[in-house]
Amino acid sequence: MGIFSHVSEDEFRRWIEPLLERAGGYAFSIVRNREDAEDAIQEALLKAYLNMSRYERSRSFKGWWFAIIRNCCLDLLRKRVRRPATVAVDPPELPSSGNDAHGGMERSDELVWALNQLTPVHREIIELRYFGDCSYSEIAEALGIPEGTVMSRLHSARQALAAIYRKDKK
Repeated sequence: MGIFSHVSEDEFRRWIEPLLERAGGYAFSIVRNREDAEDAIQEALLKAYLNMSRYERSRSFKGWWFAIIRNCCLDLLRKRVRRPATVAVDPPELPSSGNDAHGGMERSDELVWALNQLTPVHREIIELRYFGDCSYSEIAEALGIPEGTVMSRLHSARQALAAIYRKDKK
């Protein structure tokens, strides 16, 4: 057993490893550069490991884990505001249509631009759902809100994103 009595280190590793790729995508969607996303994930791993005694097995592990990632990213952004920033924004990895690599990059840039037009509440719910691949219950757990609120916000966020794309195409 590790430093916490109810979850072994191996069990912790088995829970975390399948979530790391999505966690990285979610962190990147918040902090907007690879190095900061990696730093946030490392910090989140340490915090999750050290605080496993606080995790309640009756709750979604993925939701609990993504809440930690979110908090680490927000902490990093607060620190970034206090220091001079030189930010290189890498577009998120998005599936390409397969036709041409450049077209895929343009769509990725469009998506990043459109997401930045959303309110922070709408952007966050979209990022958890699509970059984090979180279910409604996992999003509710991560944000500390009811599942019905998740559904409502996600619906509104999708509508807002569609409106941004319609307006941009006119």
